[in-house]
Amino acid sequence: MPVDRAMSGSAFPPSHPGDSRRSDAVTRLRRRVVVSIVGLVAWISFTLLYVGFWAPHFSLFQSVVVVLVSLVVLAGVLAISWITFGLGFAHRWSDWSD
Repeated sequence: MPVDRAMSGSAFPPSHPGDSRRSDAVTRLRRRVVVSIVGLVAWISFTLLYVGFWAPHFSLFQSVVVVLVSLVVLAGVLAISWITFGLGFAHRWSDWSD
């Protein structure tokens, strides 16, 4: 016997005011995790392609410097991404110090 949703109430429970903030935080977290994974895969791909094809005439020192600089750039981009995510929660933590 099918359940009559009109009789039993809503198909979805009523949402609480904090639910939209929580789902927004999960969405922002998911984006940053995906960007981190894609960034690391792109960096490894760049490093392998660079060393294998684009830098045969560079010395070992020059190749190492290019790889390290690209790693520093990746670390900076990921740090900015995660710091902005963490600062989104700073207003909640600032209330604890009062």
